[in-house]
Amino acid sequence: MCSTGVTFMLVDAIVRQEIYVISYQDSFKFMASVTSCNFLLQSLSAEALEEVMDKSELVQYELRQVLIEPGKPFKFVVFPESGVLSLLARVDDDTLIELATIGKEGMVGFSATFGISTVPETVFCQVYSSARRLEVKTFQTLISKYPEFSQVCQRYTIGIFSQVAYTTGCNRTHSIQQRCARWMLHTLDRCEGTKFPMTQEALAAMLGVSRTGVNLAAGLLAKAKIINYVRGRVTVLNRKGLEEASCECYVKMDKNFQEVMATK
Repeated sequence: MCSTGVTFMLVDAIVRQEIYVISYQDSFKFMASVTSCNFLLQSLSAEALEEVMDKSELVQYELRQVLIEPGKPFKFVVFPESGVLSLLARVDDDTLIELATIGKEGMVGFSATFGISTVPETVFCQVYSSARRLEVKTFQTLISKYPEFSQVCQRYTIGIFSQVAYTTGCNRTHSIQQRCARWMLHTLDRCEGTKFPMTQEALAAMLGVSRTGVNLAAGLLAKAKIINYVRGRVTVLNRKGLEEASCECYVKMDKNFQEVMATK
């Protein structure tokens, strides 16, 4: 079970013939201890996954919470279970611009796979997230013990570098509306349902454009009844229309990622 929207859970203890009522936080931990929604962890053997689950910690990240700061050693390697995290670079004028979007298909701190725990980028929470995290030393011990774990993390690293390359090219060649639609699709793919939080300031920073440009692009999508944008929250009304409004980078990035992750 991967959903976390449960207020109470009843566990029928048949052996003791008792019923325990578990609070939200406890039920959250119980569900996460049984399985993982992270695609990288799902690909592991039962033995490797069991040890990862046993040695990892379940955490929740709030909106705009920073996971990695540039130039500072990070302490954890993070495997999202839900939500959206953003990998960002700081450009010359001290502005942040998004390089890649990370959800339950990936990980944060992938450089630790190669023994590197200090990077120049920033990672923060874009949409409220839950995740499994491992201390860097524990992660490195596990990838040494389980080559399959190391291999899937290496493949993901190639996949994320490709996403960065596509994003950089997209930001230079495609219109703000196309880029806006692509970003919304990437965010939607990593969220449950059709809604997610988004402010004009945040999206402008993600795309490296002005608020005026974002406001115009989002307004055109809303006018076409593709999205509804009210009080910092986007509701996608027409996914097909959003895909048509996006540039070809969305499809190419997804196809490339699938091919990289399928490589043995």
